[in-house]
Amino acid sequence: MDISLLEKRAAEVLGRFDPGGMRKSRLHRPFMIEFFGTPKSGKTTMKEMLKHFFTRNGYAVSSPTEGAEVIEWRPRVEPDYNLRTAEYALGVARDRCFSKDKHVVIFDRAVFDGIVRMDYYRENGVITHVEHAALEGYYLLPHNRKNLFDLHVCLVAEPATAVQRELAKALTKKDGETMNPQTLQRLLDAHARVWQRLGCAGDPSMVWHDSTHESEEQTAASVLSSALDTFERRLSTLPPL
Repeated sequence: MDISLLEKRAAEVLGRFDPGGMRKSRLHRPFMIEFFGTPKSGKTTMKEMLKHFFTRNGYAVSSPTEGAEVIEWRPRVEPDYNLRTAEYALGVARDRCFSKDKHVVIFDRAVFDGIVRMDYYRENGVITHVEHAALEGYYLLPHNRKNLFDLHVCLVAEPATAVQRELAKALTKKDGETMNPQTLQRLLDAHARVWQRLGCAGDPSMVWHDSTHESEEQTAASVLSSALDTFERRLSTLPPL
């Protein structure tokens, strides 16, 4: 993919969203992207690569710290821990809606991470079907999804590839609590279930991307193109200045 074309598109989008660099005079919230998906699929790397791209192309970017790095629960009680991290992400997203000095906000795990985790816990008997329906219904409220986020990117990788990436720079080759083929497959299955059950393939705000056989640069270019498509769609709905 020609990066110069993406840079040109990014400049055009920024010029339309913030003409004359007068972002503080606008009431529209920043563009917001969520990365969610399976371990070692590239979520954190993509967050940093997009942040670098947008920053170097004139955007003011916020990339909030992931909830797992903020919520220091030991042990991580299920499902309470993931309820807490989802609440943290939603709270930050609401705060960023009023960040008139930012153009883009990029999250590593937010509302859809909570949705998938609750599906995973239901399948494993941690929560009941009734509890799951109530929680998912809350996460899917427009106030938590459509009104806050422009794009949800589900990054996945095959379990064998995820383990290989995990161990590439590790001294010990022992399986971890999550980083083992069985748990990784169950997590991948949970993402696929949610994607199909909620009809995400027909939603332009949702992107499924398998990074298994790609370089980081290839994945980033594809995701960036999807982000710019989403930004352009939102711009078409905004009232003129």
